[in-house]
Amino acid sequence: MEESNGTFEYVYNFYGPSASWFAIYIGATSTFIVVSNIFFTILTLSTPKLRQNVANWFLVGLSISDQLHYLSHVADAYAIYTGSISNRYWCSVSGAFVLITGTCSFGFPAIIAADRYYKISTISQPSGFSISNALFSKRATIPLIMSWSFIAAISNLPLMLNDAFGEDPSGFCGAKKFTSIPLLLGYEFSVVFAYFGSLAVTGIYYYRLAKWLKQHQTIPTGNHQEVDYTRAIMRVMKIVTLMPAILDGPVMTLTAAQMLLPEMPMWINRVLIVPYFLSSAANPWLTIALVKQFRVSFLQLLFSVKSTVNRNVDTVH
Repeated sequence: MEESNGTFEYVYNFYGPSASWFAIYIGATSTFIVVSNIFFTILTLSTPKLRQNVANWFLVGLSISDQLHYLSHVADAYAIYTGSISNRYWCSVSGAFVLITGTCSFGFPAIIAADRYYKISTISQPSGFSISNALFSKRATIPLIMSWSFIAAISNLPLMLNDAFGEDPSGFCGAKKFTSIPLLLGYEFSVVFAYFGSLAVTGIYYYRLAKWLKQHQTIPTGNHQEVDYTRAIMRVMKIVTLMPAILDGPVMTLTAAQMLLPEMPMWINRVLIVPYFLSSAANPWLTIALVKQFRVSFLQLLFSVKSTVNRNVDTVH
């Protein structure tokens, strides 16, 4: 018990005065993100033109992974709001799902950027069989999404086997305060590697796409739509990459370097990680606003709803 009190002293502060307002903030923003991504998924899958574009399935994969991640954060908010030093079970459960689904979400921008590069680069120089072409072919889309999700989940196995989920020192339910170097390294090579690795891969393919488009100013007329779509996705991925790089940094730093950083008041940690939720809140709406296919489908839906409401009003009158 003495060791427990010394090791987990921060838990008392975790369920302290800042828990209530932070739980309400997490619950409200996470609910908005889940609802936004459900709408985005339904819009994509219910619109034939969007559904038939295989590239959009990677956007759906990102949307579904964000739905699961922030649904975990809804449970996280409940665990923080109702939990206490003697009631820590739900924080442990929600923390496991927060980390596993978060690891999965981090990888999709890189997959989307790579898919766009290999699809667009074959326009001018069609090639035969290659691993990249096979990996990003139409029939491989769903298996690739499922494979990445499986890898992301399995990468957290060391944390799963060592009961490492619970009250994260940065203020949410994620990874408990690490008590050993091996556990810390397990976190670094799963969550942190997926986060920074995805940022790096997305940046590399973004640069290669920009270079390719600059070198191929003139393209066959029939491929203009594909190039315009790629440019729009590039704009979205640029924002989706840069926003988390800035807004998610405090979360990664506070957890990944917790054994090196001086201990700070819990309310300061929670203020620092508040921006983490903002980038994901913007993702589906950025895609709808910046990608013409989605923007047109969204406006058609709005006009359809408006027409239906007007007809109902006229009928009542």
